[in-house]
Amino acid sequence: MDYKLIMIGLLLGIIGHAISWFSMNSQFIWEFWSTKPFLAAVIFGLPSNIVFWFATKYTREAINNTWMVRWILFAMSFPPMFVLTSTIFGDAFVNTRNLLTLFFALCIILTQFFIR
Repeated sequence: MDYKLIMIGLLLGIIGHAISWFSMNSQFIWEFWSTKPFLAAVIFGLPSNIVFWFATKYTREAINNTWMVRWILFAMSFPPMFVLTSTIFGDAFVNTRNLLTLFFALCIILTQFFIR
């Protein structure tokens, strides 16, 4: 297992999820985007798709298991979601529901790495 490639894949996964977050939520942040869903899909969607492509490539090369890649990159969506939503919208990050969700995301990642 190549941990350098895993770390690159995880970092790219976080970046891809952050770009995707803006793709969906820019309409609430900037009035400009509130009536331009197709432009937002092109502007944000293309870069996030390319970043996810490389995240999948590096993570798959490191662990050689497509299901592990899927679960790990899925779980990596939670940190940017929590940070961006609480920072930009002021939605409460520290509550029981969010902390449990973050805990379960961590469990998914640890399960994929340590249970064979």
